[in-house]
Amino acid sequence: MMGKRKTSLLLVLSFIFALLTFGIGGNVVNAATSGDYALKVGGQNSDNLNIDGGNYYVTGDPGQTVDLQLLVVNKSSDTRQFKFQVVTAYTNDKGTLAFDKTKVTDPSLKYPLRNYATPKDAVFKVPGNKTATLTFKVTVPKSKYNGTIMGGVTVSPYKEKAKGTVSSNGTLIKNKFSYSIPIQIKQKGAENEAPKYSVRTVRPALVLTSSGSHQGVNANVHNSTNGYAGALSATAVVTKKGDKSFKIKQNYEAQDIAPTTNYNLGISWGKRSFQSGEYHLKVTYKTAGGLKSWVLNKDFSITNDQAAKYNKLAGQKPNYLWLYVLLGILALAIILGLGIYLDRRNNNKDNNSNNTSRRRRR
Repeated sequence: MMGKRKTSLLLVLSFIFALLTFGIGGNVVNAATSGDYALKVGGQNSDNLNIDGGNYYVTGDPGQTVDLQLLVVNKSSDTRQFKFQVVTAYTNDKGTLAFDKTKVTDPSLKYPLRNYATPKDAVFKVPGNKTATLTFKVTVPKSKYNGTIMGGVTVSPYKEKAKGTVSSNGTLIKNKFSYSIPIQIKQKGAENEAPKYSVRTVRPALVLTSSGSHQGVNANVHNSTNGYAGALSATAVVTKKGDKSFKIKQNYEAQDIAPTTNYNLGISWGKRSFQSGEYHLKVTYKTAGGLKSWVLNKDFSITNDQAAKYNKLAGQKPNYLWLYVLLGILALAIILGLGIYLDRRNNNKDNNSNNTSRRRRR
């Protein structure tokens, strides 16, 4: 099945609301997680459900409902409350799949997975050192479609304060964990659909990098189909029209572009200051091993006002080299012009003096 991957538990920050039917058992499921709780796919494989990859892969006829089970393990000795919700998958601006929004919008999104789950939300209790088995339903959309609908089930502690940890430099860091397990829904007999990527816009922005925020651009990359190709590598190249020496190249790993989603691919200028002008962006995405690739092209421009604004926001000092060169040229022109003028004036004086002397001799 397209898009199967063994990323069972995806860590995401979220605000969630939830409820379901569940039973309490005495066995603790072993899972490596943080936050003193864990999630695990429950149930068994069937004609309509595959859980071998640690995710939910649902295949059914249009309108068919499939039961899913989720194990929530409370590794603490105290009874705890948790939030549960089913959400629609999207790609965040880090280029990773995200499951932390109850409302996802995109011009191409026709089947938000959250709309096909029952219940969508829940709040439930799990006694200390126990496991809750939650049962919820997803329904295959009645309308015919190709490709894959993606979403996820997300659980987080309910009304618990974030736990604080102290970093090596003495900074207090507060963490509040939530965990998600992906869900994919396909219709029986439907064809696989290839992703269709495009760059919608390229706009100046502050781009966050490992060395801080820098002036750069956000390229809004859009997948307009229900196609999903898994994690992709990417390369972005920016060139400037009329300047063959200008080139910015940036590489990316694990760009996970969900079906019918869009996200901002940030391209940093680094220490290079913004200059106004006409530019061209070329983005190349590749699957693992480079078996498939997509090449996207987009022209864009940067105005004087945009260049000044984002250079300032990024702490870039204005580049006055052009002004110094211009002033130097003007100064040189003035000096040369003054020299020519003085030389001509002196020559005229000498000529007049010689003419006067000749007249007196006569």
